[in-house]
Amino acid sequence: MTTSNVLPAAHSAHSMGTLTVISWVLGPTDDMPATPFLMVYSIGDGEHGAEAGAAELRSTLEGMGVPIGGDVVDAGKERGIGAHLLVEAQRAVLTLPFMNAQCPVSTEWQEAAYETGHVILMIPLLPWSAAQPGQPVTEAELKAFVTDDNVVRTAGHVAVPVSRIQG
Repeated sequence: MTTSNVLPAAHSAHSMGTLTVISWVLGPTDDMPATPFLMVYSIGDGEHGAEAGAAELRSTLEGMGVPIGGDVVDAGKERGIGAHLLVEAQRAVLTLPFMNAQCPVSTEWQEAAYETGHVILMIPLLPWSAAQPGQPVTEAELKAFVTDDNVVRTAGHVAVPVSRIQG
């Protein structure tokens, strides 16, 4: 089970709605190592409604150079995307042009992030109102949302390089 994490209240009144971050890891399998994921999603409570929030999020992502429903964009090569990720002490600190967030992550997730050197960030346009901030989400609920064809087709995907504190 994973718990989603809400951004500060100042973002809640934004027309994108309350933006929430959730983490999970897939694998490892015989063919590939474990893959860490982060998802930034709206719960659809923006001041102008879910559709307006989705439209603003689409415009923001496209302005960053992140195609909707397209290939995974490598933020390490496409510097204009403005996506940065610090992973340290079982926390992921994500910085995007439109938000900053911290998310607790499991040891398994952190190890996968260090091993692969990047995290796959998924930003769906469709809100996930069933996953309320701070409330537990079951593996089945998460899997149902992130594998839904409509969600995948209307999401931006970014490979964000992992940074660490140098000591």
